[in-house]
Amino acid sequence: MATDDHLSRLERLTRLREAGALSAEEFDREKAQLLQWHEATVTTASSPEDPENKAMPAQDGEGRAPGKRRWPFAALAGLTLLGGSGWALAHWGGATSSVAMADAAPGVARKASATQSPPTAKPAPSAIRSLPEEKQMDLAFDAVFGLGEREMRVTEDAVYTYAKGKLVWASFGPVLIVEGNGEPYPAGLGTLGIFYLREMHGAKFAETGRWPDAVTGSIMGNPPQWKIRRDILDGLVIESTAGGVWQGYVCDAKTLTELTPTGPRSLVTFDSHYDSSGATEDGGQTYDGTIVNVVRNRSFDVRFDGSRLITQHFVRKGTHYVSLPAADGEESKSAIPTC
Repeated sequence: MATDDHLSRLERLTRLREAGALSAEEFDREKAQLLQWHEATVTTASSPEDPENKAMPAQDGEGRAPGKRRWPFAALAGLTLLGGSGWALAHWGGATSSVAMADAAPGVARKASATQSPPTAKPAPSAIRSLPEEKQMDLAFDAVFGLGEREMRVTEDAVYTYAKGKLVWASFGPVLIVEGNGEPYPAGLGTLGIFYLREMHGAKFAETGRWPDAVTGSIMGNPPQWKIRRDILDGLVIESTAGGVWQGYVCDAKTLTELTPTGPRSLVTFDSHYDSSGATEDGGQTYDGTIVNVVRNRSFDVRFDGSRLITQHFVRKGTHYVSLPAADGEESKSAIPTC
């Protein structure tokens, strides 16, 4: 057997021992057999026709044929000692040879590598969202209106001036909701403008969609009162209240507007307030409605306090909400008097 074959077999034995495939006794037995085979091979390979080499000891400074024949054995023994020492050091220090494991037990090596893999990095937080709200609003207004006047002509007769607003962060991105004031006369209505934005590199916004008169406001060009609700649907919903006074009668209506990824969508509008005390001599009637008993994505009630207690029930039907039918089977349009 060639010396290279012996060395290769010894290296494989060492790797198998390090990987745990061989016990200490098995490793020692296989190593002893390999050394015996190697010594026999070296002895057989010595030249029998050269008795001088066998009888005459070499002098200092002279070449030594027997020494040349025995250097592979010394190297083999040294490699054996190094292999054994390396195995002992590895186990003493708690380390595992990745090269040996890759040769002898690739499945084990892959498992160890997977365990040591770093966790997946989380997305970087929004640069703008960490800023103060006032700064966020400035960036949002700049994206929608630029540095000029915050004014828009929606139709030939409707021009709105936008002032106060709020930036909300929906699941699909930032949304700017701004109160728009119209012409201050009885027939003129205010509005809520809704603008969808996208965060850009460099801490700035870009506008992706605009609905400058998305929600109807009150008379005299006043914007509606409004707030964000998170209990009606899974997404954000605007509850707005708008109305006015006509000859002593006060009437308001509420509108629920859903903010969807494709734009705002009206869910329902219903009369929510009535007061005739300023128009009649007998004191009139008063009703004021509040949304209660919300079941997310399904239904809610409007409870009216005032001259008498009334409860109006609304259920979801497709993408809208409708009031339950009255006793005659017709859909209930309003539970209270209107102007």
